Amino acid sequence: MDNEIFKKLLQKHVDGRALSPEEEVLLQQGYDELLEEELTATEKEEALSAETGRELRRRIDHLIASRQTKRFRLKDFRRIAAALLAGIILLAGTYWLRPGKTRNNGRHEILPGNNIASLTLSDGSVIALDSVQNGTIALQGGVRIEKDTSGNIRYHAEARTGVMPVATNTIATPRGGQYRIILPDGSVAMLNAGSSLSYPVCFAEKERRVKMTGEVYFEIRQQKMPGGKENVPFFVESAGQEVQVLGTHFNINAYSDEPAVKTTLVEGSVKVRSACGRSVLLKPGQQAVLTKQLIVQPADITQQLAWVSGDFVFRGETLESVLRQVGRWYDVSAEYPPHIGQLRFNGMISRSQPLSAIIGMIQSTKKASVTIKERRLIVTD
Repeated sequence: MDNEIFKKLLQKHVDGRALSPEEEVLLQQGYDELLEEELTATEKEEALSAETGRELRRRIDHLIASRQTKRFRLKDFRRIAAALLAGIILLAGTYWLRPGKTRNNGRHEILPGNNIASLTLSDGSVIALDSVQNGTIALQGGVRIEKDTSGNIRYHAEARTGVMPVATNTIATPRGGQYRIILPDGSVAMLNAGSSLSYPVCFAEKERRVKMTGEVYFEIRQQKMPGGKENVPFFVESAGQEVQVLGTHFNINAYSDEPAVKTTLVEGSVKVRSACGRSVLLKPGQQAVLTKQLIVQPADITQQLAWVSGDFVFRGETLESVLRQVGRWYDVSAEYPPHIGQLRFNGMISRSQPLSAIIGMIQSTKKASVTIKERRLIVTD
């Protein structure tokens, strides 16, 4: 197919304009030809040049940066078409992802995660947030908890008359779940799969403090102390560390099965303090990595925050690391020999795709084969 015709049809699809039946056939034909070309080229050339790799990374960065991170985006396939239009390819093969077309060889399709979470109130009662209707879902003292029309959880404190109740809520996402919550002070927290966040229904005047597990992206709202001279500090406690912020955007990955706790700063400033007493001050674009020691290194913001925009972005990731991320999002387990787990992947794929798309990416390397048994992935040579 003529490349210019394909680009015009692809742009029309991305823009949301209706395609005629003939145009739909041509667009699908273009996808098929593109996929075959890239797979054939990869068989002849196992590694892309450093220059090509840098260009693809630049394009991925541009695509992710152009998206809003205010809410999760698990929508239609236009985003995949947009990725193709921008020239994004999965380098683990090479593997192009086409809209609406995955290979699962007749197996039952395992779908991606969704906006699923539970809210545990201070009295121990649990509310399934994905099934409860919009509107007021609970009252605690002088605080009203509401689910708005976008599915966000919000807290509304009545006018303070005396001492507000000391009550703690916990929001938790299962494997295969994610959720966005507006905290009592107006700050935003986005929970990735298998995560939790505990917080008071009404923050104290001089300090705001929460506890988390798993992975959470924060957008902290500045709040003035009584008298209006200083900001009320915000503290996040996670595995082996405490993060102090005033008003900023950052991500904390503190899964118990990951080798390190990573705090990535997008804007503002944060201070990270480890349990052993060492502390570091991060600047935008930096990341604190806590293992036995606490170190600071440059952060790959695109990769670390891809999940917020609804994508996986892999850059030199081992298959072991890829499968951990995939396992949480699709709620599956994986079995593989140690040498297979060390294979490395580069690329980008939407988290809105079914599991078969991930399997296709892995198998396109021709270095690994994946078999599904119930909700287990068995990876072999």
